Amino acid sequence: MTAGNDTPDQVVVISDYSRVRGGASKLALLLAEQLQQRDIPVTLFCGDVSAYNSGSADDPGLAVRGVAGASLLEQRKSLAAMRGIWNREARTSLAALVEQIDTPRTIYHVHGFLQTLSPSIFRALHPLRERVVIHAHDYFLACPNGAYFDYRSGTECARAPLSLACTFRNCDKRNAAHKLWRVLRQGVQNSVTRDFMTDSRVILIHEDMQDYMERSARRLARPRVIRNPAQPFLNRATQPETKHGFVFVGDIHAYKGVFVLAEAARKAGMHVCFVGDGADRAQLQRDYPEFQFAGWQDRQGLARFAGQARAVIVPSLGPEPFGLTLVEAVASGLPVVISDGVLMAPEVEAAGVGLVFRAGDEDHLAQVLTQIAGDDALVRQMSEKAHATRDRFAQSEDAWCDKIMRLYREMISARAHSALPNPADPPAPRLRGAIL
Repeated sequence: MTAGNDTPDQVVVISDYSRVRGGASKLALLLAEQLQQRDIPVTLFCGDVSAYNSGSADDPGLAVRGVAGASLLEQRKSLAAMRGIWNREARTSLAALVEQIDTPRTIYHVHGFLQTLSPSIFRALHPLRERVVIHAHDYFLACPNGAYFDYRSGTECARAPLSLACTFRNCDKRNAAHKLWRVLRQGVQNSVTRDFMTDSRVILIHEDMQDYMERSARRLARPRVIRNPAQPFLNRATQPETKHGFVFVGDIHAYKGVFVLAEAARKAGMHVCFVGDGADRAQLQRDYPEFQFAGWQDRQGLARFAGQARAVIVPSLGPEPFGLTLVEAVASGLPVVISDGVLMAPEVEAAGVGLVFRAGDEDHLAQVLTQIAGDDALVRQMSEKAHATRDRFAQSEDAWCDKIMRLYREMISARAHSALPNPADPPAPRLRGAIL
């Protein structure tokens, strides 16, 4: 092969949204931007193309195709129930795009499909699945609620997806009927993606995700671990041992352990600032009015609050695959306090950059907060180790895209080699009278 023959002709980035509405859409748009900087043509296929056309998209330079839909939560319940399982328009539109622009070196990179597009897109991608990358930002490829978390009991779920125990357990954050709808959607999704698990490439954002993904006995033939990029809150933490408050950054939802944190901080008599927003902010603010609620912040705002923090708290209740907040904090030289539900907890503890508490245990968290609040030397030591190991936890956006490009090239190269005849193979027999 000559140099450059393994470079993609173009990449189709597939995302529910054309603007940032969560981690998956943010990374989809970041990837599109990074690829464009490398002179790789990019088409964004999304489920809210009307939002892009209205001027609310984050990158007006993108070629955008898709359907003019909305998220399931923004649609009528009856319509959302049908389209969430099978969005025929999304499948038809993607199939038309494939027919129009596909080449043997076109890569299709799926970042999100369950909020607007539905599993129907995989029917359109099936003929070229060997050039498809599926980015697993969560556990939705296997688990009906995407989190391996029982929202009713508030604990991690150990059931096998779609087993009888799973199917008839109301673990949904809404109600039992919605759980059964999720089970139906998962069944359809599993059926239409069966060949993708063996023929496509799945990107995991943490090594331990594979065990969760394969709990349903669906094996990932060729997974690749590429951790998310992270941008530090600060270039360098300014003596966190001299600060007194704690900071939470992210989605304010019970699943993220915010109520556990608030109760633990109240018991320990500590101050917490909640930076972010979410479905449970109003209740949290009502129940714990003594704390500060700063809402979503831009990078300058995040830097300001991080600069006032003694440590950053990540109290997730379930098996969070990648804690972006904790990585951004460690890269800033800030100590972290995280639950053992976060997959990166063993690494944090081994590196000495933070302390780990039992997920959901507010008394244990209160003890840990008290320990950090009263030990300046410990905080200083963790901050110094965080500075020393920042490159271990966080990678740049460029490095992240470089790894994805390497995967693309491997896929194209492998297809090119598989298409070449092997000189050692005997010639194929001639078939007479056969219609093939």
